[in-house]
Amino acid sequence: MRGLAEYIMRGRREATLAVAIAAAIPLLFWFSAAALALVILRRGLSEALPILAWGMLPALVWTFLGDLTPLLVMLGSAGLAVVLRQHNDWVRVLLVALPLGVVYALALLMALAEPLQAMAGGFREMLPELLPQMGLQLGEAEQAALLARLDELMIPVLGGVMGAMHMLMALVSLMIARSWQARLYNPGGFRQDFHRLRLPPLAAIGLLVVVIMAPQWPQLAMLSPVASVPLLLAGLALMHGVVGIKKLGSGWLIGMYVLFVIFVRFAYPLIVFLAFVDSLFDFRSRMRPPSGSPGDDDPNSQG
Repeated sequence: MRGLAEYIMRGRREATLAVAIAAAIPLLFWFSAAALALVILRRGLSEALPILAWGMLPALVWTFLGDLTPLLVMLGSAGLAVVLRQHNDWVRVLLVALPLGVVYALALLMALAEPLQAMAGGFREMLPELLPQMGLQLGEAEQAALLARLDELMIPVLGGVMGAMHMLMALVSLMIARSWQARLYNPGGFRQDFHRLRLPPLAAIGLLVVVIMAPQWPQLAMLSPVASVPLLLAGLALMHGVVGIKKLGSGWLIGMYVLFVIFVRFAYPLIVFLAFVDSLFDFRSRMRPPSGSPGDDDPNSQG
């Protein structure tokens, strides 16, 4: 990846080729977004605007074909890169990404209304067969009430999940760009920033309240998945930080991500909860040896 980052930073022509070609290739939109974010982080938005314009051409073609993901992720990561360049604060980036996730959810709900309705209808038909398999024995009245409740929540929650996934992809693309920037100009800088990432207590409390309470109202249900993303990334940063402090090696991280993928239904809420608790008690500062505290980096050295 270092060689690709060096190629992107050679000049505007090379960066434009990387962004535009990657945007045109299926499933490489994340690379296009990361390359564009790298240019913004290092050289600023004004230098990146022509590159963005060329990169948006294939993304717009995908949009006309029914796939909004390349355009949404590219624009989102570019906007978040501007915030990170100006403030050098990952917490601010995560919080700014929240309204971005809501916009994503609303846009996808409008663009994919018919497929979502079909998906919800299919799940509704399968539900009576799934309930006994889940060990739930409900009467007709209870089952009807459950179906009515799911009808209210299903479409907003699906939209929120899709918005959260696109928000996460934009943030991951930005993190890839930051890691490239650190490798080229400030080795180890991104690692230290990510290991120190921790949400303020008030922000974590507010996000957790939204995650838990928003599904109580169908109009707000889409906010729950979106609000969980900053907590998820803060929880992953906690795991990385603990592994780094204890010098456990990358094998622990690989195992953690494998378990996360296999047991995502249980691991996701657990990591979200750990991020919330860490915001209150700051486990890493308690675990770090007094003489082993990492020094602060020059915020201008990366961007």
